[in-house]
Amino acid sequence: MPRQDAQGRWISDDGLQYWDGTAWRPVGVQPAPKRGISALPAVLIGCGFALVIVLVIGIGLTVFALNSPDFQRSFCNSYVNSDSNLTCPFHPSP
Repeated sequence: MPRQDAQGRWISDDGLQYWDGTAWRPVGVQPAPKRGISALPAVLIGCGFALVIVLVIGIGLTVFALNSPDFQRSFCNSYVNSDSNLTCPFHPSP
């Protein structure tokens, strides 16, 4: 049988809930309601995805540049001009 506490609230038989007039509520401190959903996991996933995209584009551009004859020619010209004893890595010595 429910009983009343010192504040005049009706307490359940197990002592874990009180009657507020419309519903049974837990006795004790109520947890603070969540203020919102944390966006941190979504931000981390987005940053990871952006990092993968940047890496793929960077690797693709590097491969494209190294296979480009214009890039190889300009690199070899500047590389050999810095020291005449050097050989260009794109054109192995015979």
